Amino acid sequence: MACRIYSRPIIPFLISMIFGIASGSRFPGNSIWAYSIIFLCAGLIVFQAVYKKNLSVWPLVIFFAFGYLLIQPWVAPKFPSNHITHFTDNHRWKIVGVVDKNPAACNNRLRIILRVETLGRDNSSFPVLGKIRVTVTKPFPDIFVGDRLSLIGKIRSIRNFNNPGGFNYRRYMAFKKIWGSAYVHGKRIVILARNSDPGINTIIEKARNRISDLIDRTGEGNQQDVLKALIVGDRTGIAKNIGAAFNRAGIGHVLAISGLHIGIIATASFIFFQKLLSYIKFFLWNAWTKKGAAILSLFPVILYGLISGMSPSTQRAVIMVTVFLMTFLFEREQDPMNTLAMAAMIILVASPPSLFSISFQLSFIAVLSIIYGWSLRYIKSAGNKGMIKKGWHIRIMGSLFSFALVSFFAILGTLPLVMFYFNQVSLVGIITNLLIVPIIGFVVVPLGLISVLLYPLSIFGASICIKASAGVLAHTLSIVHYIAGFPFAAIKTITPNFFEICCYYILAWAILNLKRAGLRRKAAVIVAAFVILAGSVDACYWVYNRFWRNDLRVTIIDVGQGSCALVELPKGRCFLIDGGGFSDNSIFDVGERIVAPLLWRKKIKTIDTMVLSHPNADHLNGLLYIARHFNVKKLWCNSDSADINSYREFMEIIRKNRIETIAFKDMPRSYEINGARLKILYPPKDYIDKRKNEKWRNINNNSLVIKVSFGSKSILFPGDIMACAERDIVATHGDGLKSTVLIAPHHGSKTSSTAMFLEKIKPEIVIISAGWKNSFRFPNPSVLKRYNENDYRIFRTDKNGAVAISIDDRALKIKPFITSSANTREDYSH
Repeated sequence: MACRIYSRPIIPFLISMIFGIASGSRFPGNSIWAYSIIFLCAGLIVFQAVYKKNLSVWPLVIFFAFGYLLIQPWVAPKFPSNHITHFTDNHRWKIVGVVDKNPAACNNRLRIILRVETLGRDNSSFPVLGKIRVTVTKPFPDIFVGDRLSLIGKIRSIRNFNNPGGFNYRRYMAFKKIWGSAYVHGKRIVILARNSDPGINTIIEKARNRISDLIDRTGEGNQQDVLKALIVGDRTGIAKNIGAAFNRAGIGHVLAISGLHIGIIATASFIFFQKLLSYIKFFLWNAWTKKGAAILSLFPVILYGLISGMSPSTQRAVIMVTVFLMTFLFEREQDPMNTLAMAAMIILVASPPSLFSISFQLSFIAVLSIIYGWSLRYIKSAGNKGMIKKGWHIRIMGSLFSFALVSFFAILGTLPLVMFYFNQVSLVGIITNLLIVPIIGFVVVPLGLISVLLYPLSIFGASICIKASAGVLAHTLSIVHYIAGFPFAAIKTITPNFFEICCYYILAWAILNLKRAGLRRKAAVIVAAFVILAGSVDACYWVYNRFWRNDLRVTIIDVGQGSCALVELPKGRCFLIDGGGFSDNSIFDVGERIVAPLLWRKKIKTIDTMVLSHPNADHLNGLLYIARHFNVKKLWCNSDSADINSYREFMEIIRKNRIETIAFKDMPRSYEINGARLKILYPPKDYIDKRKNEKWRNINNNSLVIKVSFGSKSILFPGDIMACAERDIVATHGDGLKSTVLIAPHHGSKTSSTAMFLEKIKPEIVIISAGWKNSFRFPNPSVLKRYNENDYRIFRTDKNGAVAISIDDRALKIKPFITSSANTREDYSH
């Protein structure tokens, strides 16, 4: 058994190391145990070698522990006393540091990775260590890698939006060794010294900048930014709509430099050097033309990999091409599966966090799927059938069929990961790949690469090639937009969990092996049956969880400084009350980045009723993405308007998607749905007429106030009403306001939560939705004092993250995402 495991030793070692890295990320801080395991297993291996016994599983255990140790510097770092993590979230500092990599412009912001050297305050400074990300607003200064800068600002620690299954931004930045962030106006940056270091990194960055400048000279249009992605691996300038179009068309992978680009470089270099060496007698007589060409081809391959930024897909391609070229030197046939495993192992040893990179996962799983698919004899024979025919049209059809098979296996292999990360599946991917990839792969990219080679020799020749490449690309982009514009081009999907992803891959393996003979086929049938059974159980669980349960569930989502709540009624109907949001969705879209992923993870694609309490950005802006991409049936709002672009865009989406909207004065004030009761308590039906005489009726005071009840428990959502509106609603509803849970009005502002209002509600629990250390200083200390004097149990999204509430016929349960706050428990039942 052990001999069979080690027939391809790199593969089992790689798998063990991957499990070790994943375990190290999930359970950090146990390095001593890992070292102990390595020494123990090494001793057992020596013992087996002395007594000439076969290798057992101990080498695999060593690689597991090795993988665990590799990731520890990122997940359990030990910071020295002068590390910048000790100086965050307190004072404004004079920050001096060196630009670590070329700045990237994105959404009217310039992002700089700064390697901090000193921090200063009160005319004194001291040396520090660590990197931070500096976000610069316009006007942007001319800053390049290696420049030494000075700026004044507060260093903020990296924080997450703490929601179930949410993106771990803190870990993402830690994997980049970035431990803080700062914000500064462009005019307040002082350039102390320009980079004078002639190191290899500086030379490469300058080369990339010159190629980018050459591309910029081709004229205006989106093709420049796409060309930069295709030639130098710079994707920062690609407009959001361009990236979305490529993804909808199923060709998003084209924008990443990978095997296509590296293969072109390697092939062209190999042919050139082989031809060149054939004129040299020494190489010709010693049959060294291929060997010499293989060695010489490594230099342009590696050089282009460095110029293109060495993304995970580029690293994989460079390593695989390098191994392939080495087969000429050692005169051995390569094993593609071993080559792929070796590439993955080298990348993970050099950079263990790459395992969690989307590009690493997609790149390797796509190539693995292609290699495995072509290794099946019946697939290989079908793909090669057209090649053995003599007619040219038959050969072309065979080539197209083979290319379609490659696309099919790549799409098949990456499908669950694409659903997991992007919640979108292209339905036209195979067709679009047949149309677009040949144009980009055999015209656009080669012309671009020729321009790069010509640039040191002839700027004029390079300009002609790059303009030709840009011209072809411009027409190609038109085709991509046309295809992506079809309504059926792509569909949004729910998020599969880890169990479902595993079931998919196991079932795919079983289906692909059903045509094999013998034990492999029998095993495939048995495995397929078990996976289908497991998948059916999983489907039944989610159907019950979504549509058959009898409790009321409410999630107060952590959206930073804003408000958003998901209400799941018994039997599955969903209400979304507000959507959070920042002032500018182009900088950060709360709906896209926070709310939608949470809904997809809960297998929710339909919002029965969307509620906009009032049209302020921190309640409205997150709803735009939801209204655009989800099946929203109804909209509740107070018919109040706002003179802001996001409100106008929101109403246009409502109109375009034909979402049912009832005028506020005609809306029923009470609903009962599957045992849950919803009441609209405020504002009055005629509040618009009253605004002329009651000047206090502003946008906040006109907020919808909704009470959701189930059994004897209830939750009050008061929006952003303030003292005057609180007095008015108390006069109107009195004791009818009494609720078990109160969502703090206006995020805990001192203008709300008056004593009279609280006296009528008599809440047992108060939940405050506010951003961590927000500029408004919500919640106000005086309001917190009032809550504490009334002995309310307090939960805060800035400290506890998302707060989940569950109400059934027996009890109300609250479970915060984070339980570190002193006044909370993990599961509060009442």
